[in-house]
Formats: sequence, C-alpha cells, structure tokens
Amino acid sequence: MEDLDLYGVVRDLHVRSHLADIEKEASALLTPHQQIAGQSKAKSLLDGKLILESFLDYLRDNGADKFEEFVNSTVLRLVSTVHPNETERHTNLMHYASILDKYIDWKKNLQSLHELSPNASEYRIIRESLNQTRREIKAEIEGVWQSDQLRTNPIPVVSEAARVLDRYAMIFKAYPIFLKFVKFLAKEAFWLYQAYHYASTKEDWMSTFFKVRSKSSESRSGKVKSIKRTFRELNIKLKPPSITAPIITFGTWKGGDRDGNPFVVASFTNQTFVDQKVYVLEHYVQMASELLDKLTSATAHVPVTKELQDSVLADALVFPYLENIKTHEPYRSKMRYILEKLRNTYTRVVEVRQRAGETVKPLLGLTLPGPTGYNYAWQLQKDIDTLRNSFLQHNGKAQGRSLLQDLKILIDTFGLHMAAIDFRQTSTKNLDALREYLEFINHPSAKNLTKLSENEKIECLLGLLQEPDMLMTSWALQSLSKITRDTIETLFIFADVAKTDPNAVGKFIISMCSGVSDILVLLFLMKLAGMCEIKEGRITRFPFDITGLFETIQDLKACPRIIKQALSLPLYRNYVTEHRGGRITVMLGYSDSAREGSCLASDAQVAHTALAIKELEDEINMGLGKEGESNQRISFVFYRGRGDTLPRGYGGSISKSIASQSVTSGSEDHTEQNRYLRVYSSVASAVDHFHKIYRAHVGAQLAVVAKPDKSRGGIYMFPEENALYQKYMDFFGKISYVTWNKLVNPEFGPSGEVYFRILNTYSILPHLASCHFASRPVAREGMTYNIDTIRAIPFAMLLAQMREFTVAYYGTGTSYQLASEWLQQPSTTVPLLVKAWARNNKDQKDLPAAFAKFTELSQLVEAYGMSKDVSELLAAGTADESTSGLYTPSLFDVLKQYNSVDEGIAYVATLMNDVAKNRNNELLTILQEMYYSYAPFRYSTENKEASLLVRDFRMVQTYTKDASAEEKAILEYTEAEAVLATRWVLAISKQTQLSSKTMLQDWRSPELYLLHKIQSRFLQRYREIESARKKTGGQRPRAELESLDRLRVYIQLTVLAVSEALGFGG
Repeated sequence: MEDLDLYGVVRDLHVRSHLADIEKEASALLTPHQQIAGQSKAKSLLDGKLILESFLDYLRDNGADKFEEFVNSTVLRLVSTVHPNETERHTNLMHYASILDKYIDWKKNLQSLHELSPNASEYRIIRESLNQTRREIKAEIEGVWQSDQLRTNPIPVVSEAARVLDRYAMIFKAYPIFLKFVKFLAKEAFWLYQAYHYASTKEDWMSTFFKVRSKSSESRSGKVKSIKRTFRELNIKLKPPSITAPIITFGTWKGGDRDGNPFVVASFTNQTFVDQKVYVLEHYVQMASELLDKLTSATAHVPVTKELQDSVLADALVFPYLENIKTHEPYRSKMRYILEKLRNTYTRVVEVRQRAGETVKPLLGLTLPGPTGYNYAWQLQKDIDTLRNSFLQHNGKAQGRSLLQDLKILIDTFGLHMAAIDFRQTSTKNLDALREYLEFINHPSAKNLTKLSENEKIECLLGLLQEPDMLMTSWALQSLSKITRDTIETLFIFADVAKTDPNAVGKFIISMCSGVSDILVLLFLMKLAGMCEIKEGRITRFPFDITGLFETIQDLKACPRIIKQALSLPLYRNYVTEHRGGRITVMLGYSDSAREGSCLASDAQVAHTALAIKELEDEINMGLGKEGESNQRISFVFYRGRGDTLPRGYGGSISKSIASQSVTSGSEDHTEQNRYLRVYSSVASAVDHFHKIYRAHVGAQLAVVAKPDKSRGGIYMFPEENALYQKYMDFFGKISYVTWNKLVNPEFGPSGEVYFRILNTYSILPHLASCHFASRPVAREGMTYNIDTIRAIPFAMLLAQMREFTVAYYGTGTSYQLASEWLQQPSTTVPLLVKAWARNNKDQKDLPAAFAKFTELSQLVEAYGMSKDVSELLAAGTADESTSGLYTPSLFDVLKQYNSVDEGIAYVATLMNDVAKNRNNELLTILQEMYYSYAPFRYSTENKEASLLVRDFRMVQTYTKDASAEEKAILEYTEAEAVLATRWVLAISKQTQLSSKTMLQDWRSPELYLLHKIQSRFLQRYREIESARKKTGGQRPRAELESLDRLRVYIQLTVLAVSEALGFGG
C-alpha cells in the first residue's frame, strides 16, 4: 500500500479506538457494579471500601464525637497541570465528549422504552427521541471523521490553558451532585451508628424502631427516616454532622508552572488570574439568571427573615435604577440584586482584561467593582446564605436545597477565583535570580554564593533575609536579565492577587529541591517582591505555602533530613508554627524518580520517604510542651505529583494508587493531567471520578498500613511486619536503581550512550519536538536527549510507542534474582559484606575491634558459624565486592545507595537473618507474603505486570530491524530482563500467565499491531530519505523534501493513534 493509503488506515483505526472507548465507558457508568471480565471476584488488598463503609468503620472505632471533624478535615485538592500533553485536538475531544453524553442518553432511553407498551403515547415519543439522538451521534462521528485529527500549528500555552478551563463546565455541574451525596452518606452513617449504639444499650429502642418502621417505606432513605423518628419518639436529641468543608478543592498549574517552559511568562500568569475570574463569574451569572424566575415565593404566603428584609432594603438604596422590583417577592428581589452585582463584577473584569492586553502590571486588583458588585467572595456567600437561611427557616427547605444550594456549593468551593494557581520553578533558576540581584546591588555575598557548601549557603541566606533594606525597586528590576525580571514580575503579580483574593493563590513549589537553601532562596525572592516581612529574626507576615518538590531518588531520600534541618532553624520554625498553622506541604515526585531511577526504585523510595516524613512528624510532636518547644503541632500534607501512565504510578486506577500508599495525610494534593482530565468530559464520568478518588482517600485514612497508637497519644506506629516489608522493598529498589542506570546512564557504564542512540534513531523521539502535542519542550534544556535532559512524560511515551517500555519494568527481574542469590547464599554473601565493610572502614586503626563493634555483621558471621577472624573472612569468597557486570550491579554498588555503606550492610544482614530464620531460606516466600499483605508492594507488582503486558519484543524488533549488532545486543538484554521479570511476577502473584488488574486494553490486538507496523514503516522511510539527503550534502529534489513533510504528518498521526489504542501515554 502507498503511504497515503496507510495514512487513511491509521485515521480509521484511530477513530474506531475512540468509539470503542466510549462504548466501554458508557457501559461502566451505567452498570458500575458489574464484574470486570477476567478479574477475580475476591477483594484484593487494594480494593477500596464504599464511602459509607469507611464512615461506619470510623464511627465504630472512634465513636461519633469527632466524626464531623474527621469528615471536614479529610480533604483532597485536585490540581490540573498546565501542560496536559494531551495528544488529541481539543475540538475532536469535544466531539467525543458529546458522543459519550448522547450515547449514555440513548442507552438509558432504550432501556426505558423496553419497559413501556408499544401502544403508549410515551413509547412513540421516546422512540422518536432515540432516532433523533442516533442521528445526532452519527452527525458527531461524521464531523470528527471529516475534521483534521492533528493540530496544524504548535499549541500555545494560552490554548492549553483554555483547554483545561473548559473542563470546569462539567466540574461545575458534577461537583454539587457529588458533595450533596457525600453529605447524605455522612448523615446516614451517623444515624446507622447511633441506631446500633442505642439498640445495644437502651432496652426500648428496638421495639420503638419496629413500630415506626412498620409505617415507613422499605427504601434505604425510609430506614434512615425511621431511625430519626425513633429518636424523636424517645426524646433523644442528637446532632448529625454538619459538613461545611468543600471536601474536594481545586488548584491548577495553569499560569504558574514555569518549570522548563519558556512560554509561561509573567504576562500569561497575569492574564490567567483574570481569565479564571471571568469564567467563574459567567457561570454564576447564568445560574443566578435561572434562579431569578424560580424563587417566586410571596410574603402573602410565606414569611421571610428580618435579615433578608434588611438586605433587600440595603440593596434597593444601591440600585435605585433597577425597575420592576416586586417587594412582595423578597426572594426574587434579592436574587435580582445578586444578579446585578454579578453582572457589574463580570463587566468590570472583562473591561480590565480587554484594556490591559498582555501586560505584567498586576491586573486582579483592578477588577474590584466597588459597592455595585462583589469585591470579595464572602460578600457573595453572605447574600446567598441570607436567601437560603430564610428558606430553611420558613418552610422553604426544598427550594433552599435545590439549585440555590448548588450555587452555594460552587461559591463556597470556587469563590471568585475558580482554582488556586500554584507557582512552580526550578531551584536553579531561583538561585540564578537571587545571585543576579545580589550582583546588581554589589552585595559581597554575590561572588561566592554558588560556591558555598550547603550549610554555608544557609547561613548566608539567613543573614540576607534579615537585612532590612532588601526590596526590589523598579530601576533595579529593569536592570536584570529577562528571565530574572520575569520571575520577579510573576511574584509581584502573585503578591497583588494575594491582597485582592488570597484564595486565588496556591502553593509555591520548588522543583528539584535538594536542600534547605533552596527553600530560603525562594523565601528571599518573595521578600524582594514584598510578600514577606521579617523583623528581629522573626517572620511577621507571610501567609504563603512554600513546598519543595523532591523529584529524584536522591532528593526523595534526602527529603526527611532536609525538612528536619529546616525546622531546626528558628526562622523557618516560626514561619510554620505562626503562619502555616503547623502545616508543612511536602511534594513527592513520581515522574522523574521513575525516569532516572526505574519504576521499582521510585515505588520503594516514595513509600519509604512518606513513612519517614510521618515518623518525623511524630518525633517532632512528642516534644510538645517541653521547655523551649512550641506547643503548635506539626502536620505534613502530602502533595503527590503523580501522572497517569503506568511507569509514573497510575496504572489505570486512581483508587488503587491511593490505597497503595504507605501513609497518607488527612489533607492531600494530587496532580491531574493527560487522560485524567478526560474524566471531566461528561457529568456522569466526572461524578464517578470524584466518588472514586474521595472514596479511596477516606478509606486510606482508616486502612493505611501505619496506624496511630492510642496508647502513645496517637503517635503513628508502623506495624513491625510492614517495617520489615519496607526494608525488603528498599533493597529491591536500590538494586533496580543501579541496574536501570547501567542501561541508560553513561556515568554507570557504556550502555547508556548506545541505548539512547537506539531511541534517537529508531523511536519517535526525533519527531516529538515537531509534534504539536504540548507547549513544553521535550527536554529540559536544548535538543540533546539523554537520561538527564529528557522529560519524564515524553520518555515514557516514546518507550511505550515502540513497545520497549523499559522505564516501567526494567530492573525488577534482576532485583529479585540478585536479592535471592545474595540473601539465600550466606557462604558467598557474608564475605562480600565483610569486604564491603572493610573497604568502607579502611582507615580504622584496629579493624578487628571495629568489626566486633559492628553488631549486625558480627552476629551474622556468628550465626552462620564462620570464622570471626577478619583476615580469613576477607580472603573467603570468589568474587571481589567491586566487580559488576555490564548490566548487573555488584553488591557493593547496591550498598552505596544507602545513606552509608554500613547502613546498607546492617539492612542486608537483617534481611538475611529473616530469610534464614523465618522464610525457610526462600526469598519467594516473603515476596508472596508482601504481595498479599503490603499495599505499596502489591500495587508496584500490579503495575509491573501491566507493563510487561505492554512490552512486546516482536514490535521492538520491527522498529529496530536496521539496528547494529551492538544495539541489538542491548535490546536482547532488555528482553531477557522482561522474561526474568515476568517469571518473578508470576511466581509472586501465584499465576500462570500475566493479566492486567486495572486496565482492560487489548495490547495484543491485530489493530494495534497494524498501527505499530505502519508507524515503524513511516519512521524507516523518513530515515532513508533523510540519510540520502545528508549523503548528498543536503541538496535533494523538492519532491523528496515534500515527502519528508508528509511523513512528519503521518508519523504524528500514528503517535496519536497508538497512544489512544494503548490507553495511556498521550
């Protein structure tokens, strides 16, 4: 077939893939409790409980006294990232969203049609409605087929922002439905618990209940009503929980994520704050307009509160020009005034946006409309509450709990800002901005700042922070470089927003945070922008949340130490206790830790770091009340920077990912991007998503593996067996880290350069920069792609597209294999440990005495009946501790990944003793035990299993058939690693074949194979033409240049189609 014909095949398969997904999603939404084919009916460790079950569990274990506090403090913040890297055009996604909505309606109407008699008039109406819906669906499909499936130009950040913004249309409809449902569940759980409690303690409770129940309906709500009535009959007064918190809040990186994207500048940030205000006001105006003709209760039939009367009179003085105000309809009158205020506010905001254009002059403060509108969200909240309270107090509960309640929920959640915008920038750019400013003012610290050690840098920064005259002036700002000036201007904009609407300001994230100095640098820049005041060594004003993003394996490892060191500084401790209420946000990075360390290493280190943070929290709080210590409790909020592809921690199930955490915090932040954002394509899918993620979060608070020990004042105690499981997982992760880096990192061996040569030659990597998928570049710096520069999302994407997918599984098989050899063979391993210890302690004067003091190692030697003579032990064994293979690490390589080699030896000694004494010298025994008992390991293993199903060596060979012998040798080794990993995963899970536990994609379908073959052909054709062009010095006929342009388009479409067929990676 010709290339053009193949292009048509790809278009067809791509649209079919979307339509198949719509069919699956519609079926899942309409039959949510059906058993997924091929999955066990037994509940797994990661299956979450229903929200009601979790609420009842809490009440059973803790009673009702603090139930209201528990629900109001169990909050999720969902953060949409500014760069969703969504391969699909927004236009076509809207087509598919419309098809989904119409198809769900069609299926529901078809079901209701079957329940009617063909002779009924309603039957004919529904049947015609079905035909009309079918025609509309066909029109949508026709429209998407006739549309361009690719963007013709690079997508600007403004368009990305608008695409994310459009998702809120569904969120505004779905969120009130969800929140009202949760409030109902909380009250239902409360009454069920009280019924159980009183039935077991009060003799006449059950007899009264049965009398009441006999007169009520058999429905679920009828049962709750019977319980409430029983308490009234017995004159028992109970107060159900009042859920006042928006249990899900929303944030965004749109306009604030400056990490590696040169297009996110101060003017764009400025515009985004205003755009969001315009968007949310548009929706409020629309809802208020709808309510205007619904709230028609008249004083002739129902009284109103004095508060409402006074409010209407006050508004009448402000708006004398409004006509046709019916004073006998106070609810309608008040809503008319509310609508006028909203319109005036909206008009003012739009006027500011139109006049300003692209500017760095702070705009949000200019959008305040004065007394004829709403300057602050609380003013609007007060007006709505006045209306609603009057309804609730005067026989208007139904009206107070309908659309008016929906509007109240939205205002309480989204205010006038819609979503809080986070600021994110790399630590190096922050430091560059500080250094440049110091150089401009000729500060003596400027010259050596970047050369100082971490402790010296901290001391220097603390001094700078306390210098009183450090404020940015306009003349100084104009003298700085463009990048530094833009950073400061962005902070000025955030400072202005904070004065106008503090809820619009999110968190200040430091990417690649590797030390306390990184936190102090950003604090100093914010002080320059007038956001922070410091007097006499204490912060007197600073209402902002600074958080480090710990992304790499090494940064995650250092995170607890960094936080502890920061809290040892009086200035930072004062900031946390007096200005943050004791709350510290810690952001855990999944993407880059998987990219640079392997997925298994990332899984292990994230779980380890979260646990260490929780233990640090307990350690700090145990000192409360002691002399010199603050009485303010410290609590950590986890901010999980998780994407949605397998190697980045998602695995197709958000509920499982949350259930798999070693520890959680009551309030958590989660990033959402890519296919995550597609859940907001319809109301049904959005409500379902909210339910799943909140259900998992509530369940995690109760089922988390580390539970508070009441005997120790609520201090978290990690169960002994789980602490041991985590030690095993840490060991596997460190083996995987070295194994992965030997493949991809030139610093660990020669394979790294060759492996990236393979990717740069045979995969889609050379074409990603010209694909119009996202505004952010593929690499952090420049166009050179290696393991240090390439970004995590495109890296996972290209590996999935060629079905190599090493980032998701590589190192897993080797980890378990080497661990089994080392832990099960003491005669070989103990001498290696002794050699490693001696090498690490070579400066000890008395080596035998030092060895005797190393309890873990000396006891291990004694346990296996070996000689205690260090010289004999060093001479034993056949392998040197520094020896490692081209692809496999040595034990010493692994031990170096711990905080110290001695710590690593102690860990391995503990594991060896456990394997010998408790596991019958079989590592597989503990692995199987962990799979069924330890959630982080279970989830990690399920992700590896799905990843191995995605990996397909036949396809890898198809892409790389022209590879050199050296390149093919490396690929053969990645296949051997996949085979080894498969063997171990099957043994651990006690299965005979791999099966995905979360995703239902058919990764072996003929259609997907055909897409891969077409993509590989296009890539090969492109390489051939490009190679010929280079051989002739770049001079080629125009026809060949046009062929290259066409092939670029064809390749981009195959990336789109393969991404959709895979079910992730786009």
